[in-house]
Amino acid sequence: AFLSLALPALLALGSCQEVPAMVAASAAAHTDIEAAWLPDVAAGIPLALARAAAEGALPEVCAGAGLGNDVDEEALLRKPVGLFYDLGAWEANLMECKTAFGEGFLHAAALKSNGLGPMLRRAHALGFGAECASIGEVRHAERLGFMGAEVIYDSPAKTAAEIRYALERGLHLNIDNFQELEVVAEVRAAVPSSASTLGLRLNPLAGAGEIAALSVSVADSKFGIPIDQKPQILQAFRKYSWLNCVHVHVGSGGMGEKVLVAGVKKAVEFALEVNKFLGRDQVNVFDMGGGMPVNYGSDAWHTEKVPSFHKYAAALRRDVPALFPGSVGCPFKRVVTEFGQSLNAKSGWLASRIEYTKPLPNDEGQKITIHFGADTCMRQCYTKEHTRRLEFFDGTTKRPKQASAERPVGTLHVAGPLCFEGDHLTRDARAPRLSRGDIVVLREAGANTLSLFSRHCSRQVPAVYGYRLNLGSPSEVIDWQLIKPSEDSEAASRHWGWEPDAKRPRSEVQ
Repeated sequence: AFLSLALPALLALGSCQEVPAMVAASAAAHTDIEAAWLPDVAAGIPLALARAAAEGALPEVCAGAGLGNDVDEEALLRKPVGLFYDLGAWEANLMECKTAFGEGFLHAAALKSNGLGPMLRRAHALGFGAECASIGEVRHAERLGFMGAEVIYDSPAKTAAEIRYALERGLHLNIDNFQELEVVAEVRAAVPSSASTLGLRLNPLAGAGEIAALSVSVADSKFGIPIDQKPQILQAFRKYSWLNCVHVHVGSGGMGEKVLVAGVKKAVEFALEVNKFLGRDQVNVFDMGGGMPVNYGSDAWHTEKVPSFHKYAAALRRDVPALFPGSVGCPFKRVVTEFGQSLNAKSGWLASRIEYTKPLPNDEGQKITIHFGADTCMRQCYTKEHTRRLEFFDGTTKRPKQASAERPVGTLHVAGPLCFEGDHLTRDARAPRLSRGDIVVLREAGANTLSLFSRHCSRQVPAVYGYRLNLGSPSEVIDWQLIKPSEDSEAASRHWGWEPDAKRPRSEVQ
């Protein structure tokens, strides 16, 4: 408890060079305390499943005789599937991020990982900003109350109109390449009083992580300007005195702590070199991006390869002390982070009742069909680098399914609801024999699930629920919230060009 209170004060004294032993020791101890304190999401899942069933969020699967006389729109949308968030765990993780880095940081949550409005409003109330990769995300963030410099606009394909919009509203805008820089310069000439922070994204060439598709610090990356183009970059900062931020993003998953720190260090050193070259502290904002990994392999929040926010911040203090506002040699008035999956993934999980089961050939096991798959878990179905843990629960007791003589362990294929053979979450799970109505849970689903939702087969986006637990004894769900209702069937039709009768119909194709 002492360390929780003392560490921020110690860090405010200055850089690691001033209080090296004290800060390093306190940071290490504080990391252990915070990691142990983060709630155990797994322990609450049976309680949440029971509450979900009681609230009608996971209705029983039924035979035809159970339908009643009429099938209305509500019945068509009432599917036994949902995305669930342990809100206590989610908020605790957000606060770990804030306390780890201390004052002078704006943590802009990446909307592409989780754009749920009620959760973003709560994050905003806790002091977080919004990192946006499209003008759609920008407008969404603004509707939720994020304003001006709280919005970080990072799209690599901004139009001139979108740039003008950002400059007029004082958004923080990061520029991806030299051509975009010239467009920004032309637009800014028409908005000379813009209050926007304007950053230039550098590729630190720090190397690849474990997942190639998420490694953006390689020589042929689509993002940023390679840091080895130093003369051109320095001249750009000299030419445009309003260019006052260096932006870097080392990678997004599978990036180790050493690679992340090395990438940030390169970019900070470059920012200091820009200021030295110009003879003034023109670069006074630094955007270090995100990239923190998530432990998808177990219930533990952190492992040797997956550091806590405190451990990452401690490594940055040790190796890049000039990053931290107020420290010796730091020119930055503000440092921005853009964490996404590391803020959201661990606290969320998907659940579906099993709609149907089939035996595998030679009775070697089962194939089960559930209500989420490649629609909600596109990366998990289409790639081999984004596996997630699957767990199986008894549909009646809501407890983990246990093997028995009648229900031996066998091979399990878990198939999603889409109409193509590739919609499988796994073909090699091992589980006790399951029944219709039992429940499949996919863990660490709080990021990059709904935001990657597929329109293939025009399924409806499932509902999202949040809950809080009383962590005493006995534990119980003390708060239950509908964060987002399931999508209605008209949404898919609107996606395909249909409009309600009340609106002017579109012209028919001739």
